Amino acid sequence: MGAIAMVVSIVVAFAVFGWSAYRRLRLLEVGGAENRFSDLGKRLWHTIAIAFFQKKMPKYKVMGPIHMVIFWGFLILLINTLMLWGRAFDESFHLWILGDNPLGHAYFFVKDIVAVAVLVAAFLAALNRVVLRPARMTQSFEAVLILAIIVVMMLADLMYWGWQLRLEGIDGFDASEPFASLVAGLYASFDLAPSTVALLGTIGYWAHSLLVLIFLNILPYGKHFHVITAIPNVFFDDLSPRGRLPRDENIEKVLREEDEEDGDEEPVFGVNKIQDFTWKDILDMYTCTECGRCTDNCPAAKTNKPLRPKTNLCEMRDHLYHRQAEFLTGKAENKELIPDVVDPEVIWSCTTCRACEEECPVSIKYVDKFVRMRRDLVEARGEPPAELATALRGMETNANPWNISSMDRDKWMEGLDQEVPAFDPEEHEYLLYLGCMYSFDDRAQRISRSLVKLLDKAGVSYGYLGSDEPCCGETARRGGSESNFRMMVDMNVEAFNEMGVKKIITGCPHCFNTLTNEYPEFGGNWEVVHHSKLLADLVDQGKLRPEHRINQAVVYHDGCYLGRYNDVYAPPRRILGAIPGVELREIKESEKRGMCCGAGGARFFMEESGERVNRLRTDQLLAADPKSIASACPYCMTMLSDALKDKDLYEDKAQLDVAEMLAISCGLDDRRLLHEETETEKVAN
Repeated sequence: MGAIAMVVSIVVAFAVFGWSAYRRLRLLEVGGAENRFSDLGKRLWHTIAIAFFQKKMPKYKVMGPIHMVIFWGFLILLINTLMLWGRAFDESFHLWILGDNPLGHAYFFVKDIVAVAVLVAAFLAALNRVVLRPARMTQSFEAVLILAIIVVMMLADLMYWGWQLRLEGIDGFDASEPFASLVAGLYASFDLAPSTVALLGTIGYWAHSLLVLIFLNILPYGKHFHVITAIPNVFFDDLSPRGRLPRDENIEKVLREEDEEDGDEEPVFGVNKIQDFTWKDILDMYTCTECGRCTDNCPAAKTNKPLRPKTNLCEMRDHLYHRQAEFLTGKAENKELIPDVVDPEVIWSCTTCRACEEECPVSIKYVDKFVRMRRDLVEARGEPPAELATALRGMETNANPWNISSMDRDKWMEGLDQEVPAFDPEEHEYLLYLGCMYSFDDRAQRISRSLVKLLDKAGVSYGYLGSDEPCCGETARRGGSESNFRMMVDMNVEAFNEMGVKKIITGCPHCFNTLTNEYPEFGGNWEVVHHSKLLADLVDQGKLRPEHRINQAVVYHDGCYLGRYNDVYAPPRRILGAIPGVELREIKESEKRGMCCGAGGARFFMEESGERVNRLRTDQLLAADPKSIASACPYCMTMLSDALKDKDLYEDKAQLDVAEMLAISCGLDDRRLLHEETETEKVAN
């Protein structure tokens, strides 16, 4: 009778689950094609690290390990579940290999420990969700129900295995199965009749066996769908450089003036409707655990902007689910995502800092989705924010977002004692590529001058293009003007390759990321080095000697495009650490957890409503009580300086690039930049 009941339960449960899973699989086809089957070996190792070893979970010191216990326990106890199902047909079923042998004894010991560990972890997770209720988490009945199921399953498991040990005559603690033996001891201590113990054990057996099947059928209809989709989602992760945005084939066709295959249809630029996403984007939506780690670390969300990465992604997922019948019957209408599902302000609030993606434990991508939706607003609808539209026009007419004449691009050199050499590929090892900010912004120009002084002091072979230096197009691409970016990148790649450029020095992390990670896809394969890395190496090699003391406490701000995008964390700190007298102080919001200054994603050229990101970031840095704030990005420098001015601290707290601080210590720059009255003290060699 038990065998028949088990067969019916398993067949019905898997049939229902199969039907649900098939519909979800069909719904994936709503998204467009995308090849995610390259580099299988790399994908496998990536999956092992992120999905199986739960690499990102410990970022949250308490709930991270709790989830890891539940996940690993699930994997270990899956064997236990198969064993229980088999015992409906054979009461001594041990999966053929887990009987009275060392392997079997080891598994039963581990299983027993893990069951209690999962029980405790699930209880703590429920306590966190029901009592503590952190704001980042979505509160739902389903989440509590799943945790309750896990708790009951673990208790049921102990009831069953306690019965089995009682049948073997064990009536007290046994180290081979410590917790199940304690349950057996309870049965004995209460002097329960064998029939009563058998009833309790049988209840435990069926409770565990059937709850697994119920759990399985809940999965496709809630956030716990990630139990099934997380591992494939990590496996199919985008393995291209983090700083590379996806191309847009339709925009490229228009630029190539290719005729559309179907002349009756307007080409789609970016993402206008849910069908414009790829199948992998939809898998991302399926996989969201609703843990809220993305929103918890989003600078826009922290400053009460409408962007909430978790919420916005789930809203698009729910939009897809609500229209499932339409899509599965092939009768879906074209419904725009913006503004019906996603408010345009959500899209424009993103600073593209990637804090959300850094935190996501299941490798969901947000930035590329938001940028592709920007492409629809800019390229198809012509609806960028007014300030950004001005910057984009400046890039089209004068190749810079300030719309300043290119003839003024080299005015930063005024006041230099030495001449900056014109680039000659046969004479110079490096092309010095400053970018627009370092060329046109008055404050950033000081950094440019400090940099060339250091390069000359160290004997670096470099040349500069002067007024012929082009814009790399980063602002256009992040701002959704993909066609503008493509025209610029094509011209730049052709020009640089014709010049014979091999190596490039740049100080702007945005230019650095674009030239390093995005240009190679269009034929621009050069060795690009950020000035902080080059300067740190020159100090290590003894070619630059910081000899003048800077007796200050300094906190370093990690720029997103240098840090999270390209893992350049150590070089700026090496520079500061080499300067005599500098006391480098760290804050908890540093390196991978460093918060954006608010300028990324073309936000520098847009008005900001509500609380300003740069002020919150500056408050975090000031918590270290520094005398100076160091950075290695001209956009960060401006944002942090503006925040200091707003707080009336600009005359008290210096905000300097690491190149400026190094130049001061090397005796090449004005110490008054440090807001100090004292004379420079030279360190004895």
